[in-house]
Amino acid sequence: MSPRVVETVIAGVGFSGLSAAHELIAHGRDDFLLLEKADEAGGVWRDNVYPNAACDVPAHLYSLSFAQSPEWSSNYALQAEILDYNNRVIDELGIRERILFGTALEKAVWDAGRARWRLSLSTGESIECRFLVSALGTLNQPLIPDLPGLDEFEGRIVHTAEWPADLDLAGKRVAVIGAGASAIQVVPHAVQVASQVLVSIRTAPHVMPKPEELYDEAAKQRFREHPEQLVALRREQYDYWNHSTHAQAVMDEEFLANAERVWKEHMESAIADPELRRILTPGSRFGCRRPVVSNAFYPALASPKTTVFDTAITRLTPTGVVSERGEKWAADVVVLATGFRATEMLSHVTFVGEGGRPLTEEWSEGGPQAYKGTLVKGFPNLFLITGPNTQASGSIIGVIEAQTGFVARLMDDADAQGADAVAVTPEAQAAFDDELTDMMARSVWEIGGCESWYRIGGTGRVVTKWPGSLDEFERVLARPAAADLAFTSAREPARAGAVALA
Repeated sequence: MSPRVVETVIAGVGFSGLSAAHELIAHGRDDFLLLEKADEAGGVWRDNVYPNAACDVPAHLYSLSFAQSPEWSSNYALQAEILDYNNRVIDELGIRERILFGTALEKAVWDAGRARWRLSLSTGESIECRFLVSALGTLNQPLIPDLPGLDEFEGRIVHTAEWPADLDLAGKRVAVIGAGASAIQVVPHAVQVASQVLVSIRTAPHVMPKPEELYDEAAKQRFREHPEQLVALRREQYDYWNHSTHAQAVMDEEFLANAERVWKEHMESAIADPELRRILTPGSRFGCRRPVVSNAFYPALASPKTTVFDTAITRLTPTGVVSERGEKWAADVVVLATGFRATEMLSHVTFVGEGGRPLTEEWSEGGPQAYKGTLVKGFPNLFLITGPNTQASGSIIGVIEAQTGFVARLMDDADAQGADAVAVTPEAQAAFDDELTDMMARSVWEIGGCESWYRIGGTGRVVTKWPGSLDEFERVLARPAAADLAFTSAREPARAGAVALA
C-alpha cells in the first residue's frame, strides 16, 4: 500500500505540537497531521499524575500567548487543569481531527532524491512528508537508576512519571529517592498519609517560597471581563524571569546572593535541627541546579514521620533500601523521583539524515547540538522544538513559541526560494556552537559548582540549558540568518544565502 503523503507532520501533541499547529494555520499551511503515541493528548501533563502534581511556573506564563485562560484555580496550576487546558486549545484550534492518536513515530528517513521524509509509525503504517516537526520534548523518558536489587524488592517500585492509578500510600512505609521537582510535590503527600517516610537527598536543591494565590469565581470573572489583566500578569512574570535568567547566565553576584538569602530564610523558618539544615544546604550556587518552589516540602522533612538520608540509595533488598553508608531502611513502596534522561534527547526515535547518517551518530561526539536549538546539519526540513540548549529558566512556553514561529518562517522562505528543503550549513552550526560555548562558560550552569541533569553525565557539557534569558533567545531566533541556510530541491545542488528571513 502506498504511504500517505502530507506536507507537514508534527510528532507530539503537547504544548510544542499545539504551538506548531497554531503557527502553521497562521501562515496559511493547512496540509498537516499530528502524531500522538497515546490515546489522548497532553504530553507530560497527561503522563505525570503523581500526588500533588502541579506546575511550579506561574500559570499565566506557563500557557500559550494566543490562548490565555481566565479559568485557573490558582496562579500555580494543577496537573489536571493543565491537561484540560491542553485539550481546550486543541478544540479551539480545530485540529482534533488532524491528530492520529495511538500512533508513535518510530523512524524517520530522509529521501534526498525526492526531498521528503519517510516516516515509519508504530501502527505499521508509513507517511511521507516534506517537513517534519519534532514536538516530542526532552522530559519524556524516565530515568530509572540501575540499582542492584530492583527486581528483588517485594514491595512496589514506581517512577513519578509512571504513577499507577491504584497506588495508595496510606499507612505505608515510603522511600523517596530524589529531591527534584516531583519529589518536592510527592513528599508532602506521603508524609501526610504514610506511616513513615524516607527521603534520600544526595544533592540538596534550593527550595524557594511559593507565592501562591487562589482564584475564586469572582477573580475568574474579573479575568474574563478584563483579559488585559491576564496580559499584564504574563508580562510581569516574563520580565521577572528574564531578569532572573540573565543574572544566572552572567553570574550576577548581587542577584544570586539575594536569592540564596531568601532560600536560607525559607529553609530555616521550617527547619530547626542543625543537622537537617546542613543536609538541606546546597553545595552549589543558586540556579546551578533547577530551583523549585514549595511551602510544604521543608515542613514535611521536619516531621517526626520523616527520615532524611544525605547519601544516595545504592541498592534495594527484598524488604527495603540501603544507602551508600550502609544505612538500612524498611519500605513498602519505593518512589523513584529521579527525573528524565534529558541529555539523551530524541534517542527513542530513529532519525536518519543525509547519507544515511543517524542522528544518534551525529550526536555521538560532544552530545546533542543544533543551530539555534532547532536545525541539525545534514537533516533538512527537520525542526526540533525544545532541542539542544533551549531550556531558558522560567517558562518553556516562550521558547516553544519562539521556535515554532522561526520554523514557520523557514518553511515560507523555502517556498519563496522555490526550494523543496531548507537546512543549516555545517559552518553556521559550528559557528553557533562556538558562540554558545563562549556564553555558557560565564554562566552558573557551568561554573556554579553543581552536578545536574542539565549536563551530560551530570558534570559534562551543558546540553539542555540556554545560556541567557528568554528575551535573548527570542532575539536570536528572530534575527535574519539567510547566509546560514542552504535551500535545495530534489533535482538541484544547494545554494546558500539567497534570501533574508522575515
